[in-house]
Amino acid sequence: MCGLLASLLLALLALPAAAADMTQSFLAQAVSVNKFQLAASQLALRKTQSNVVHGFAHQMVLDYSVAGMQLRQAASDAKLPLRDVLDARHKALLDTLTHTKPGKTLSKAYFEAEEKTLRDDTVIFQAYARSGDNERIKIYAQEMVPVMQGELEQLGKLKK
Repeated sequence: MCGLLASLLLALLALPAAAADMTQSFLAQAVSVNKFQLAASQLALRKTQSNVVHGFAHQMVLDYSVAGMQLRQAASDAKLPLRDVLDARHKALLDTLTHTKPGKTLSKAYFEAEEKTLRDDTVIFQAYARSGDNERIKIYAQEMVPVMQGELEQLGKLKK
């Protein structure tokens, strides 16, 4: 009985740590999303000539400049640190784009990378928006989901 009680107590003590890990993991992902979107879109603006690509990339720069400010404010309100680091998945995609030939080749690669990252990242934001453990960060995720879904919708229209 004493062993069961001790195990239960240890499990309860571990809950805040697990919750903090969930939030820190999401924050790291959110930072990577913002950094990737800004860098990839700025690259597309510099290395493509397409007005369609430029229009989309410009909107992404605006969206993720605002998102970055909102994320920093949310983290500050929640008294949580942010690490300004690009994760391996986003870094690999950005490296690929950086080494892609400018022009139409980059335009196509940029739209493909955007579609993949927006689909994957939206799922992560939706999950945290539903079941995140930090209310302030959860609000940030909830606000970003429709933005990301709108970007995916816009991208779908542009690719037709």
